[in-house]
Amino acid sequence: MLVAITGGTGFVGRNVISHLIDSGHTIRAWYRRERPAEISGVEWVQGSLNDPDATATLVDGCDAVVHSAVTRQGQSFMNEPDDPIGYFETNVIGSLRLIEQARKSNVQRLVCISSGTVHQQVADDLPLDERHPLWPTTMYGAGKASLETLCHAYGLSGRLNIATLRPVSIVGVDDPVANSKWFDLVQKIKRGEQVDISGGGKVIPVTDLARAAELLLRTDKDIAGQTYNCTIGFYSNHRIATIAKEICGSDSEFCGEEKTSARQLHTEKIENLGMKFSDESEIRRIVTRLLNEPNE
Repeated sequence: MLVAITGGTGFVGRNVISHLIDSGHTIRAWYRRERPAEISGVEWVQGSLNDPDATATLVDGCDAVVHSAVTRQGQSFMNEPDDPIGYFETNVIGSLRLIEQARKSNVQRLVCISSGTVHQQVADDLPLDERHPLWPTTMYGAGKASLETLCHAYGLSGRLNIATLRPVSIVGVDDPVANSKWFDLVQKIKRGEQVDISGGGKVIPVTDLARAAELLLRTDKDIAGQTYNCTIGFYSNHRIATIAKEICGSDSEFCGEEKTSARQLHTEKIENLGMKFSDESEIRRIVTRLLNEPNE
């Protein structure tokens, strides 16, 4: 299968490409600035969201698309953009342009990467599953919620076989490694420093997310217009620090209060498609790799 990837040079995109190549697919992927190194099985094409010509070049002739690109304004995806109209035009209208091009090009399947930030406020009396209302409080969350509704509109109407993955905080070893979630915490443990273990959240290893994307590409079950939650559960900073101490034998001391999870995010829907999420051994593998990096 020839799969087009948006955001191919990003953290998620790189891991999706790696997994799909290992699974026997070929890739056509966007890059925005400097051309990446050549990878067997990958055709790099320059382009970005909301560019009509680049969108057509990426999608035409492909069997499927994985849409992981998002353009941010600032250092973090969660930063509120200085130009919210421009942000919305690039990310939401750009996504609509991609979806419509996929429809015109007779793409067999499109998988969009959403975000758990569509649930920045939740209802206490409702389960946190795919039927829960979308209540974002940031432009990033609002953009992802808008993307999900576009997927519903195109998929449920039969115009395109399109579905959405909704990951929570994505963890793994990034490049550069200092950008990885937990890197600073783990390095402090390695140096024997006192660490504040307050904080934590629901996580999904990036390798699990890549496997989930391929699952939606190859399943023979009806997924058109559907959204699928992705998480392996809640990890407090206390738990991550404890794992790091166990691995490296550090004598670091902890301060702060351990955070606990208030709500369970349900994943039965994608598990019913055959998804098997990683256990804690994957978290330990990530922490081990972060520990093996040189001290800052």
